[in-house]
Amino acid sequence: MNRRIRYRIIRRPVKYARLELRGSEIWIIVPKNMDPLEVIMENRNWIVKQLKLIKRAEELAEKLEIIPRTRKKFRSLVEKLVLEYSSLLKVEAKKVFIRKMTTSWGSCSEKGNININTLARYLPEKLIRYLVYHEVCHLLRWRHDEEFERLISGKFPDHKELDLELQAYWIKLNSMNKAS
Repeated sequence: MNRRIRYRIIRRPVKYARLELRGSEIWIIVPKNMDPLEVIMENRNWIVKQLKLIKRAEELAEKLEIIPRTRKKFRSLVEKLVLEYSSLLKVEAKKVFIRKMTTSWGSCSEKGNININTLARYLPEKLIRYLVYHEVCHLLRWRHDEEFERLISGKFPDHKELDLELQAYWIKLNSMNKAS
């Protein structure tokens, strides 16, 4: 694989190193006293797997259609889905925020608030449904562990393909934003 790897090394006061895929970039988050090269070498198989995912997502991104949706319709859809999925999972989301997010499609706070990226309004409804369900599931399970995986795959058995599509839309929408 002869391609450049876009990466960012971030030193934080954390106990353990971790790697994250953010758009087309790999973040290497390390404790302040750790050598990032050590983390890279230990995780090279994961890195190669992510690079293959990025390549597939970039190829898919060229073919994706942007869905025009007003902010008002988007907010209404997200709020409806949060209520539907909260009821289904028997959890309570406190507030729903639609905001500009630079590194992710959504998040769930410890206070029970659901945050959804404004760019998600351009996604097909099935991806919005998946995204909202994913965040509501975090009200039950904070980590992406086996139980979280069971919750997700129970409702969205095709979640791996949906993750790829989200990655592709991330690449497409962010490249459009940079071009404008």
